Amino acid sequence: MTLAGTSGAPTNGEPLAQEGADHPEEEHAPSGEAAPGQATEEHGPRGEAGQGGSEAQGADRERWRLAVVTEVSMDLPGVHPEIVLQESAAPYRVLRIPVGFAEGTAIAYAWRRIATPRPLTHELATEILSAHQVNIEGVRITARRGQSFYAELDTMGPRGRRVIPCRPSDAIALVLRQPMPTPLLVADEVLEGRESGGT
Repeated sequence: MTLAGTSGAPTNGEPLAQEGADHPEEEHAPSGEAAPGQATEEHGPRGEAGQGGSEAQGADRERWRLAVVTEVSMDLPGVHPEIVLQESAAPYRVLRIPVGFAEGTAIAYAWRRIATPRPLTHELATEILSAHQVNIEGVRITARRGQSFYAELDTMGPRGRRVIPCRPSDAIALVLRQPMPTPLLVADEVLEGRESGGT
C-alpha cells in the first residue's frame, strides 16, 4: 500500500534528499530507546554542529552513498508509513525508515509534487529558509542506533555553513521541496544495517 498515490512516482533521474498519536518517536521511553521491535527516527543533540564532528564526517567521502526516494509505503496491519530509499549506484541497497503518518503524507506530497490547498509545515519552513537566504546543500542519514535513525541537514546562509541534527523525515520533507536537486546521502554502515552512534 502506498501513500498519496506514490506508487510508480517519477524520480526524474535526480538525487533527492527525507505526529500525532501514531508518531513512532512517542512509542519509546524518554531515555531515547525504541520500543522492542519498532524502528524509529531520531534527531541528534540540539545545537549547532557546524564546527565539530559532523563536518569531519562530511569530509569522509568514502563513508557516504548517494540515494533517492523510491516509495512512501505502508504495509497493513502496520500503523507507520515507511520512506524507502535506494542507493543510486550498484549494489543498489534499499533502506526503509518508519516515520509518523503526518510526515509520511508530507513526504509523499512533496515527492509527487502535489499541491495542497494550504501550505504544510515543511512548505512553511522552506519559505522561511528561502526568505533568510539559507540554502540546504544536502541531507545525510548519519547513523542507526538500536532501532532509531539519525540525520543532519547541511545548510549554507549569510552567516556561513551550519550542520543541524534532525529527524530523517523532516530532512527528507525539506530537501524534496528545494527548487534544485539536492543530494541525499546515507552512511555506508546504515545501508549495511550496522549500528553506529547517532550524531
